[in-house]
Amino acid sequence: MRRLVILLITLAASLPAYAQVADSLREQAKIREMVLAGQIREMVDIREELREVWTRLEQQSGGLLQAQSEGETVDSLRLRDKNLREIEAQIRAAVSRSQQLRISMLENREMLAAIEIEVERLTAVVGAAEAPLNGTWRLVVEPGQDGFAYLQQQGTLIAGTYALSGGFTGSFRGTFVSGKVRLERIDSQIGFAAIFYGRLVGRGENLRLQGNWEATQLASGLPSRGSWTATRVSEEVE
Repeated sequence: MRRLVILLITLAASLPAYAQVADSLREQAKIREMVLAGQIREMVDIREELREVWTRLEQQSGGLLQAQSEGETVDSLRLRDKNLREIEAQIRAAVSRSQQLRISMLENREMLAAIEIEVERLTAVVGAAEAPLNGTWRLVVEPGQDGFAYLQQQGTLIAGTYALSGGFTGSFRGTFVSGKVRLERIDSQIGFAAIFYGRLVGRGENLRLQGNWEATQLASGLPSRGSWTATRVSEEVE
């Protein structure tokens, strides 16, 4: 297990290559599964061997007891004892192989379980890295509006919905390329209302979108441009 921990730490250190690391671990898992399948077959063979040798042990032991009762010669008894010792040695050897094999099988099982957990973790990280905009965001649109947006990302394409103070609701559509976002705001009342330009900054809990927006329609009394930020809403809040 210590070797496993060292291996996983070493692999996980290659942060830019999450997908490659996950693929490498999957290949290692396939190899270990093949080894484990061979070990299971070997364990079946050892079991059969033990069964056969134990049958001989019972037969030879019974023969020795009968020979003792019937008063066989010392030479004959000595030969019977020698045969029994050989059978007992075979049993000890088979039991030893079985014990070593069980230890190795358990190690393989532990390794496979640890690899599975690490692959799941890396896959989740890759998924998050490939679609960092997925989820609910708290919007602040300056001047004077706030609300929420739900975004879904597929590759470079973004779609979503929003609700802003003042009763404004609608949808977003846009793109996300090289950390930069362009969203078209389609309002349910006034149509194509604005374009939001921004970029993704920070990481973890500090991940946020920020940038500027420009109106595509000059409605009376409404600002024509401004700034905006979006911070991710935690799953608990969702």
